[in-house]
Amino acid sequence: MRDTSRRLRAVAVLAAVTCLLPSVATAPARAENGFPDARADDGSHVVAQTTVDGDPRMLDLTVRSVGVGSYAMVRLILPSGWATEPDRKWPSVYLLAGETRLQDYRGWTANTDIRKLADDSGALVVMPGSGSAGFYSDWWNYGKDVVLNQWETFTAVELPQLIDRGYRGDGRRVAAGLSLGGYGAVELAARRPGVFRFAGSFSGNLNPTGRYGELLTSAIVASARQDPEALWGDRRRQASRWDAHDPLVNADRLRGTELYLSTGNGLPGPLDGKLPVDVLPGAMLLEFLCSGQTTAMADRLNRLGVPVTTDFYGPGTHHWAYWQDQLHKTWPRMLRALSAPVKAGEAS
Repeated sequence: MRDTSRRLRAVAVLAAVTCLLPSVATAPARAENGFPDARADDGSHVVAQTTVDGDPRMLDLTVRSVGVGSYAMVRLILPSGWATEPDRKWPSVYLLAGETRLQDYRGWTANTDIRKLADDSGALVVMPGSGSAGFYSDWWNYGKDVVLNQWETFTAVELPQLIDRGYRGDGRRVAAGLSLGGYGAVELAARRPGVFRFAGSFSGNLNPTGRYGELLTSAIVASARQDPEALWGDRRRQASRWDAHDPLVNADRLRGTELYLSTGNGLPGPLDGKLPVDVLPGAMLLEFLCSGQTTAMADRLNRLGVPVTTDFYGPGTHHWAYWQDQLHKTWPRMLRALSAPVKAGEAS
């Protein structure tokens, strides 16, 4: 009863918080005929492609995902030479969204200058959706023999195959994400070694089995009107499944991946003058919770001797103003990580 009460209180808090956080601006898309006829190994494929704002290099892809069990959206920015160099292949930067109702696949282009950064990058920029609180995980679904909400499979298997086979990716990939997307970048790097050369987390919830992580995880899923136990099961009865999806618990599996972790402490910082006053309480609370998990993750990596770069910048809240700053700090690192030759097993 006590655990249930704590969980319900956490759900109520997070529901209030998510109502306060900034929404994503949307960009109109124009229908376009013709797109690569590529398929992932499981049959997933692109069923529609549209250009965004009339920009032929910025595309929205609708993917029929076998793993997800429905359609998933991806925004893709093509390199400047993509159309004029038809025989060339390109490395990929994956930018992962936060909780989808607030920061979906359109969030990076709506709230940062990633379109400008992409111009001279020589890389594909891939920005997938992740479902409604999908957690970049293959959901347990109570152990039922059903393929549904397999967001790890979509992000780390299906999508790389589609990008490499249909849009000339060369198998070299890096990833960074904000909030829940920060969890996704680090967690997928741990669970799927070799998929990403670099994993960056901006204000990520990196310890879901920790002191606040369990309540925050359940609250995020419940606030999206989904069943928290369908994700990884009951925390006690399915403890091993929870542990298997905790980046901190599996930190030793990150050896060989370049890591970058950043967070504020939840107090108003130098960029919060750009925020509406009514956003601040929710942005403060979420950053405080993610800060504890991020610093704990860094401590764990240091104890294990796993190299990690950190930017714990003190005052700062859970908001795009800080993630835009972190994108600029990590962008050169990600491009350097992509510059090495393709390794065996990287290409799809």
